[in-house]
Amino acid sequence: MGKNKWYNETDGAPNPAFRTSDSNASPRQKKSNSLPGLFVNNSQEEITLASFWKASLKRFKRNWLALKFKSNRLTSQTLSKTNLAKVGVLAGVAYFFFFRNVDSSATLASGSSAISWKPETNLSVGAEKKKATPVAKKVKKAPASEAAPVSKDHMRSDQTAAYIRKFSGIAREEMRKYGVPASISLAQGLIESRAGSSKLAVNNNNHFGMKCFSRNCRKGHCTNFTDDTHKDFFLKFNTAQESWKAHSKLLAAGRYAKLKKHGRDYRRWAQGLKSVGYATDRTYAQKLIGIIERYELHQYDR
Repeated sequence: MGKNKWYNETDGAPNPAFRTSDSNASPRQKKSNSLPGLFVNNSQEEITLASFWKASLKRFKRNWLALKFKSNRLTSQTLSKTNLAKVGVLAGVAYFFFFRNVDSSATLASGSSAISWKPETNLSVGAEKKKATPVAKKVKKAPASEAAPVSKDHMRSDQTAAYIRKFSGIAREEMRKYGVPASISLAQGLIESRAGSSKLAVNNNNHFGMKCFSRNCRKGHCTNFTDDTHKDFFLKFNTAQESWKAHSKLLAAGRYAKLKKHGRDYRRWAQGLKSVGYATDRTYAQKLIGIIERYELHQYDR
């Protein structure tokens, strides 16, 4: 074949039917490198990236100016004379209701007047009085058995104070005669008789829960009261003073006589009375000590 090559359609010769669009495009129409897919005319100004951002900035400026104009218009409407008048009226009403209790009295200090004020409160006069009044301590419910000793929390303070005033003199007199501390006698009388208000104290004048162990006692010598059992009998006295004297004689003799070695130490006396079995209550000593220390009954031992 020599140096000349012969091509047919199947050998890969260029086929006019399969030309691309670039070959059909005119010399003046070409794709833009900056904006793919966009055909521009070379005679016009070519669109570049800089021109694109420049146009975007212009649109942003136009939108910003429009927004600023609307904002200024809205502000001018809000601060109009009518709206300012409404705000002033509302401020005056609020001042009248919340600050009308301003104390107009002024005190002169360093040549200038100072006005003191206090905010209005919602407390009525009755509520203020109720708040200022101290609340009395609630008294616990006493045991059901009338002969059972009670603690300091089972008695009212007014009843207790009245009982101490009434019997403190007798307690000190019995202390001088029989050596029983007045604080112990007063404390026992308080918790055993419930400050003189128990049925045993009212009906029998028995202020110390003294029982009767005689099998052949005369009529009116004792009465039945349920304490440890329903068959317990308690002594009956004509007066409360007789009860106090019988109590002093009881503690000055027999198994209680050894307690005199404690002198006027009310704590040891309270523990001793519990240990020798004056009462079956396990907290008897604590009740005596609590009453003595709350009402300072040890002052009558001097």
